[in-house]
Amino acid sequence: MKIARLFLALFVVAAFGFSACGGENTEGTDNAAADSTMAMEAAPSMEAQIGPVTELELGAYDAVLAATGEAAFTAKCTACHGLDAKVIGPALGGVLDRRSPVYVINMILNPTGMLESHPDAQAMLAEYAVPMVPLGIEEAEARAIVEFLRGEG
Repeated sequence: MKIARLFLALFVVAAFGFSACGGENTEGTDNAAADSTMAMEAAPSMEAQIGPVTELELGAYDAVLAATGEAAFTAKCTACHGLDAKVIGPALGGVLDRRSPVYVINMILNPTGMLESHPDAQAMLAEYAVPMVPLGIEEAEARAIVEFLRGEG
């Protein structure tokens, strides 16, 4: 009985799928291509799909936020990162010229996920051979670090 229901369900799905394919209707082809292009443009970047931050508008430079970020960077990041020289990890001066703000903040907030899924993070792991570890940094503090790094570009 279950097998008969399964075959019936597969038949219905297949029939629906074949009817949806239809003939060669070229009308609206340009619209379909435009819709596809718009969907690709609207698709979030890979790093936005990995970490908790999906977009980050930096706006005007905030010196007060950058000072907070400098203190956090000094306390939590300098053991592995310098600004102008490689330490254990890459130098981070000018990082926002090489990476998007979303990439940088998500690398701070979700290094494990980024290293597992993002090809640029994986390439850095291959180069440096030491993974960035989660430091328990909250989003506001990570945003301040990004602002500090922004001023060091």
